[in-house]
Amino acid sequence: MRVLAAIAVLGLVPPLEAQMPWTIHLPQRGAAIDILRPKFQGGGTSLTSVAVYLSGRVPLGVTSSLRFELPFALLTSSGTSSSTIGNPYIGVEDGHETGLAFEGGLRGPLTSETEYPAAQLGAYSDITRFEAFLPNTVVLSARARYRVSDTSGFMFDAGGGPSGWIPTKGGGQAEVVLHHHMSAGYRGPGTWVAIGFGGWTIITHGTGGVARRTINQVGGSIGFNSGQVRPAVHVIAPLDDGYGSLVGVVVGFGVAIVAK
Repeated sequence: MRVLAAIAVLGLVPPLEAQMPWTIHLPQRGAAIDILRPKFQGGGTSLTSVAVYLSGRVPLGVTSSLRFELPFALLTSSGTSSSTIGNPYIGVEDGHETGLAFEGGLRGPLTSETEYPAAQLGAYSDITRFEAFLPNTVVLSARARYRVSDTSGFMFDAGGGPSGWIPTKGGGQAEVVLHHHMSAGYRGPGTWVAIGFGGWTIITHGTGGVARRTINQVGGSIGFNSGQVRPAVHVIAPLDDGYGSLVGVVVGFGVAIVAK
């Protein structure tokens, strides 16, 4: 299921998730909720078919923080519905707001294997968080990031790292994927805006070249940068034919809450 789901998106064979703009509004101390709605090319889903990501950051020391994410997906269509909790994430981040930072963590296998429609919607809502909706899979991840921010308000972020997909049921082979991302934008006293590019490459699957084993997306966000409650709007679009044949665009809304 793990590789088949990924391959189905990549289009590697006949038919059978990174710090992107829509996640950088997570405050240094606080929480954020993002609601993303993919627009499938075939239509047929309701406005309430969404993926929801509740994330948070809690400082552990001068430079380190505990990070968590709780995903959920709901799909309703033609009188039927499917829903599932995603694979929750917990990890530790170390680094300053600018410069080099590192993060390591894991996702626990809570995605329902019987609620495939909802899991599929969740996975397609944000390819950089695809692993949040892989059933029967423990995900171990490591990331390195480099952040730049100057007094003019310009900000830049780039990084990546490996994830290991470890099956927890039915046997199967563990897989390794390599994530990558890059974003740039402006953060002013009242608002921020950013655009970004990101995706991943399956390393351990031998079918096709690197280009055929890689999936990418582009997106942008704009939001408020002051106050304790900070709303934002997100737009994500596929950059690959396989992904684009399934999803036209993803639109979303987020709210960050800064803890005092």
